[in-house]
This record gives sequence, structure tokens and C-alpha cells, in this order.
Amino acid sequence: MKKSNTSKKQLIKELAVQFEEDFKKTLPFDLQSDGSIIYNNFIVKKNTKGNWGIYKNNYLIEEYYLKTCALLAAKAYSKTNLNRFFEIKHLDSKYWASVSDLRVYKKNIKKAAEFDRFIILLNKLEDSEYKTDIYKNEISKMFKCNFV
Repeated sequence: MKKSNTSKKQLIKELAVQFEEDFKKTLPFDLQSDGSIIYNNFIVKKNTKGNWGIYKNNYLIEEYYLKTCALLAAKAYSKTNLNRFFEIKHLDSKYWASVSDLRVYKKNIKKAAEFDRFIILLNKLEDSEYKTDIYKNEISKMFKCNFV
């Protein structure tokens, strides 16, 4: 029995490695060991502020809060689709604002002493969770449509 389990584990590991190699071959961008991504002539990498910047010839074009949005924007910029480029920037900003609000409300709801204040914070918390999920799903759909 142990021999069978060991061979199955080995087979699964081999399949996982093969799947990962096939997946990397189909992606239109290169993942670097430092976490940056190269797409066409653009480099998406983390800057000193902790945001993700799109660089071309060491010139910062724009920065985003999410790596996914930066990669999507690099693709839109490379195809000179500026409407999509600005749409991605707006979506990235809205997502980040919702996440920031969510963190603030989660922290403040623990400190709420009065019931009225607690209810208001709970409503705001639920609204920011809802918005965060909507923006997250929209970004995910956009990424899947563009790269998968």
C-alpha cells in the first residue's frame, strides 16, 4: 500500500510540474524571480511606495495598487487603448478605496460603544465588503478575458 501511495504522490508532483511549465508557456508575459513582470516592452514592478508601476525604458508611465491592474494597463497602453487604460486605473482606485474603507470599519467597529454608532459602522462595513467583492470580481473577469 505504501508503495502505491508514494507512486501516486510522485505522479501528482510530476503532473503539477508539467502543468506549471505548460501554463508559463501559454502566458503572454514573463514572470521574473524578483516578482516583476515583463510584457512586450513594459516592465511591471513594485516601486518604493509599495505600488506597482508600469515602466518603459526606466520611465514610470503610471502606478497601480494591484499588480493585476498594472499588467492589464500595460496591455491596454501597448495597444494604445487609452479608454481601457483609464478604465483600469479607475477600477484599481475604486477597489483600493473599498479595501481601505473595509479595514477602517473593521477596526472602528470593535471600538464602538454606542449601539447607534455600531449599527452605522456595520452598515458601512457591509457596503464596503460588497463594493470590494464587486470590484475584485470585475478585475478578475477582465484579467481572464485578456490573458487566459
